[in-house]
Amino acid sequence: MPHKSARTLLALALWASCAAAQALQSDKAQPIHVEADAMRYNDVKQTSVFTGNVVVTKGSLVIHAAKVDVRQDPDGYDEATAYGSPDKLATFDQALDAQPGQPVPTLHGSATQIRYDGRTDVLTFTGKATLDRLSDGRLTDRAQGDVITYNDLTDIFTVVGGKGGVAPGNPTGRVRVMLAPRTAPPVAKASGPALKVSPSMEAKP
Repeated sequence: MPHKSARTLLALALWASCAAAQALQSDKAQPIHVEADAMRYNDVKQTSVFTGNVVVTKGSLVIHAAKVDVRQDPDGYDEATAYGSPDKLATFDQALDAQPGQPVPTLHGSATQIRYDGRTDVLTFTGKATLDRLSDGRLTDRAQGDVITYNDLTDIFTVVGGKGGVAPGNPTGRVRVMLAPRTAPPVAKASGPALKVSPSMEAKP
């Protein structure tokens, strides 16, 4: 059983490992580092609050926020929330797994609040939420709205529009999704002779 104060870092590690689908498997084995101007731990409430230019790193994952609040509920489930502001959003970046020889895709997300719920394995971006997928630094997919949720267990994400989603790139706050076309794999050529219609199957007048 880990020491109570160590659980806060464990919660951050769980949050980091569930931040995106198909995240680099090597990230799970990486140590977690937290930098902040100040930290306050409450043993009774089981909370740790990091404030002031908070930076959380775990392998390829990097989170920037004004404040990060980590807490544990009575059942032992952890919850971590990163706070930004309308002028300076909380952000996260993480590399994804790729096939050998293929470009490594990355995810970039931003919102006024980013929350991970350890009980449900759901990551939620709230307020001016944006989730981008990039390949070699080129934007391929984008989702925008007031609230974006990603369920790590079901691999399903949802986007909800609203006034809280109004941003320079989304003046109406409505759901906006951009999906780049996927290149279809080349079709293998037949190695044998071309098939011919059997005379018995030809259409008769």
